[in-house]
Amino acid sequence: MLVLLALVTLLPGQPVPPLSPGSELVLAPGVHRSLEIQGQDITVRAAPGAVVDAGGKGHGLVVEGKRIRLTGLTVRNTGPNYDFYNPDSAVYFVNCQGCVLEGLRARGVVTAVRAEASPGLVVRGVRAVGNRQGPGITLYQCPRARVEQNRLDGFLDNLYVERSDGAVIRRNELVHSFRYGLHLMFSKDVEVDHNHAYRGRVGSAVMYGRRVYLHDNVFEDHVGPLAFGLLSQEQHESRFVRNVLRGNNVGILIVSAVDDLFEDNTIERNGFGVLVLREKNKVSSAARFTGNRFLANVYDLAVDDPKARVELEGNAYDRASRLDLDGDGIADIPYLPSSSYALLASRELDLSLFAFSPGVTLWEEAEKKVPGLRLMTLADPEPRILRVPPGRPALLPLLIAGGVLLGGLWLRS
Repeated sequence: MLVLLALVTLLPGQPVPPLSPGSELVLAPGVHRSLEIQGQDITVRAAPGAVVDAGGKGHGLVVEGKRIRLTGLTVRNTGPNYDFYNPDSAVYFVNCQGCVLEGLRARGVVTAVRAEASPGLVVRGVRAVGNRQGPGITLYQCPRARVEQNRLDGFLDNLYVERSDGAVIRRNELVHSFRYGLHLMFSKDVEVDHNHAYRGRVGSAVMYGRRVYLHDNVFEDHVGPLAFGLLSQEQHESRFVRNVLRGNNVGILIVSAVDDLFEDNTIERNGFGVLVLREKNKVSSAARFTGNRFLANVYDLAVDDPKARVELEGNAYDRASRLDLDGDGIADIPYLPSSSYALLASRELDLSLFAFSPGVTLWEEAEKKVPGLRLMTLADPEPRILRVPPGRPALLPLLIAGGVLLGGLWLRS
């Protein structure tokens, strides 16, 4: 069957004509007002110099149909509505199956991309700067969506994904979020990999889902009383592998999460490497840590839930014993990476300033050597020998403690 492709050039000010399957719509150079695209098997391409300006009202483009591809668009000046679940957006996909957006540039917008009920959606190569009022890219009920290679700067949540099973979130750069860099909710079987979230106000979070595979990401430089690299809250049966948690008040925050595995992650230069809490009237957490590296944290671990089940085995710690008589790379003495003082400091941030004082050091050493104390259940029986890079300043953990406190006091003010 021969399909004739129709090439349609849209001049500024013209309405979008009916488009038959196989059509290609080219936006001519100039300023176009808001557009509505409907149909199937359609390509929309912007010529150099073409801009969609929403005139400060509503969305830039509304797209509905099947297998619609948009490439090279520049959108500006959307409406001001910043309702988190109904924001004005540069591009709004609704009931758009198998649609693709590539290379969007958005400025002067509350939200860059909003999508609802759009299975198989692909959002790739977006570059957008927000005003901290709305989400950068927000997906709701978009199973099997792919969100990749985007750079989002300064939105409320840079990337928000909800009820989108089987989605892939890959190689995105998420910076200066006013709340969450990445926010994944109520989704299962999602893969999150090779993303970089940094310098946000709060951190990134995966919540209320199952079987998320989150690997090879970097979460760093989130500083403030409530700041963390990554939050796992009521997240079940998920794997966190080969991630880097660096320079955060809390590297990994676990809240009422069950059967999560943390493996081969690097947890360094945080106030708290891992902090485990329990939400009121929720279940206690159950997490296993193996093969992780804990380096230059003020506290490696604090558990503020007596019923939590935290298993540690085969992790490496910069403050563990170097005694290894058989040379197998495993210390001959179990290591306790937590203390009751770490627990107190997690509740009262100001106590971090005294983390390395002689009295606290003596207190923590006593807890490590008295098997009858409850905290010994958190000991790692086979701590790996961690080779600290030569020349690393011995006072670095103390400086981190001061930075954690000062950062908290600054944000409180």
